[in-house]
Amino acid sequence: MTILGIDIGGTKSVVGVADESGNLLAHKRIKTPNVLGPQINIGMILPAAYDVIKQSGKRISSIGIGCGGPLDRKTGVLHKVPNLPGWEGLCLTDIFSEEFGVPAYLDNDATAAAMGEAMFGAGKGVDHLVYLTISTGIGGGIIIGGKPYRGVGDNAGEFGHMKILPDGPPCKCGDHGCLESLASGTSIARIAREGLIDNSQSALLRLADSHEDVTAELVAKAAADGDDFALRVWSEAMYHLGLGVANVVNALNPRMVILGGGVTRAGDQLFGPVRKVVSERAMKPLAADVVIVPAANGDLVGLMGAFAVAIEER
Repeated sequence: MTILGIDIGGTKSVVGVADESGNLLAHKRIKTPNVLGPQINIGMILPAAYDVIKQSGKRISSIGIGCGGPLDRKTGVLHKVPNLPGWEGLCLTDIFSEEFGVPAYLDNDATAAAMGEAMFGAGKGVDHLVYLTISTGIGGGIIIGGKPYRGVGDNAGEFGHMKILPDGPPCKCGDHGCLESLASGTSIARIAREGLIDNSQSALLRLADSHEDVTAELVAKAAADGDDFALRVWSEAMYHLGLGVANVVNALNPRMVILGGGVTRAGDQLFGPVRKVVSERAMKPLAADVVIVPAANGDLVGLMGAFAVAIEER
């Protein structure tokens, strides 16, 4: 069994080929900005997929796809995905199955990543875990009793849309005060850009070419370097993220919470404050039960999850 994995994100996508044990044979990362829309982005994913298949020297037998939700896993159709405007109604499984002539399977990218971490990563051997991706948006996946929990509509784990501040900033989902609007990479950058109007002396403006070029990564760097404004932005985002994780711990009592996605590259600068908030704000026995760790699959967590989606269907 050789699998083509496709991890579709709001700013980038990753394609790769692996065997049924998750051994990676070839992979490629491509920029897929959501502003370009589905036609252009799928048009960039397809040649990259053909390229990795050629590199692997194998004939693929199935396709696993991870994509932001909400979505219908059974039909392969996307609903209105906040971070993929214009993709609503697309049947991704049909598109890729017809292109490559093999079965294709779809799951929410964070659920897929949770499965990948459980099969091949930090959660191997752990029966009760939660995965959160902190990236363009915030999503989650749940493993209970060693199996993915998806909910009645296959969209459980939308932790990014927990309400942290009821009157907080607007979220792309249409509501206000969601965790995603406060602690995703996109939101950290937005909050920093807005605050720079009154903090023009911040080192952020020396790190970025302009306000528009400010990213969460630069906020983390400036905060680590001691910039007061960047430190306030980062600390507030990590506090909100910690509250979100504490809510998850209280609701599900997992043995492990795995954090992945681009923002987690900040390492201890993220994990330290999040663990502190969880220890202080989650119920004490539940906080004592859980460990909070980085995704072992690193930048390929979504791709490994896509492989896991296909493996589950075999």
